[in-house]
Amino acid sequence: MNIAVVGAGLMGRLTALSLTRQGYQVNLFDKDDKQAKQSAAYAAGGLLTPLGESMSCEPNIVKMGFASLTMWPELLSTLDVNVYFQQRGAIMVSHEQDKGDHQRFVQHIARNYAQHTVTSLNKQQLYSLEPELAQHFNQGLFLPDEGQIDNRMLLTALQHQLELEQVNWVTEAEVSQITNQTTHCQLTVNDQVQHFDLVIDCRGTGARASLDPNHQALPLDDLRAVRGELFHLYAPEVNLTRPVRLMHPRYQLYIAPKPNHVYLVGATEIESDDLSPMTVRSAMELLSAAYSVHSGFAEANIRQHISQLRPAFSDNQPQVLVKQRLIQVNGLYRHGFLISPVVLKQVELAVARLDKREII
Repeated sequence: MNIAVVGAGLMGRLTALSLTRQGYQVNLFDKDDKQAKQSAAYAAGGLLTPLGESMSCEPNIVKMGFASLTMWPELLSTLDVNVYFQQRGAIMVSHEQDKGDHQRFVQHIARNYAQHTVTSLNKQQLYSLEPELAQHFNQGLFLPDEGQIDNRMLLTALQHQLELEQVNWVTEAEVSQITNQTTHCQLTVNDQVQHFDLVIDCRGTGARASLDPNHQALPLDDLRAVRGELFHLYAPEVNLTRPVRLMHPRYQLYIAPKPNHVYLVGATEIESDDLSPMTVRSAMELLSAAYSVHSGFAEANIRQHISQLRPAFSDNQPQVLVKQRLIQVNGLYRHGFLISPVVLKQVELAVARLDKREII
């Protein structure tokens, strides 16, 4: 089959590489350049923390997250470029005035995920895992199965692999029309019509109906954009080795340590499709919360602050929709890196069914 993958964010790259290795002829189209700076994946924290997310997502997302954690090492081993990945657990902390949030999370895990290990830490135990956290907190929770991945390293490694395996990758490609038929799918790319046996749409928020009011490129009516914001900080005075979440009445701050004293700090989740720069309020909240976790962030250099839109359906669930010769993969919301290996397997299964001429 001759396959077109539209969108070269995380899912588009994983899909194009997987199908190429299965012997399909794959063409990858994206309106961005190969660095993917306009993608949600570029602006992500790369946390692989299913229990840490469990209070704000459905149980199936947690299950997919744990399954994906077992799949990431094998997937990464097939890439020629090393990608920072660790599964040394994550720590959740709360300030004394927010002990209620700590207790609610403990009760939530005991009630819904008792089969998973979560260890309560006193100050000494916290010191043994992350000594610098014990300077500010008297207790915490250790989630030993959680992990993280460097999102930008992965995007770069996938770019290298796709080029190495000679995938036809067209950048700055604007898909203005998709015509889905029983036997083939037709794309209009930069005003030129091309025909494919199968099209896999991984455009993320680019597939919103608001961007295509005439429905020429078959947008998804239920898809919305959710704004996320984060900082990249260089903090040589901070020495944290695991992802940290701060439990708070209004938000959960996350701090994701990357190599060479780089830390990703994020938390904001705004129901908006506004792509303007970060607001003063968001910046103050994020940086103040990070400082409350570790005073060393006061001397950190702000390397980047970034805002981006995440694709989500009304139920915040991912979907793999199969319609004749079009597969639409979307709605990974804030869980892209957490669940993408499992979603990729679903896409592979859908392609295999179509390849056997089983039109769904």
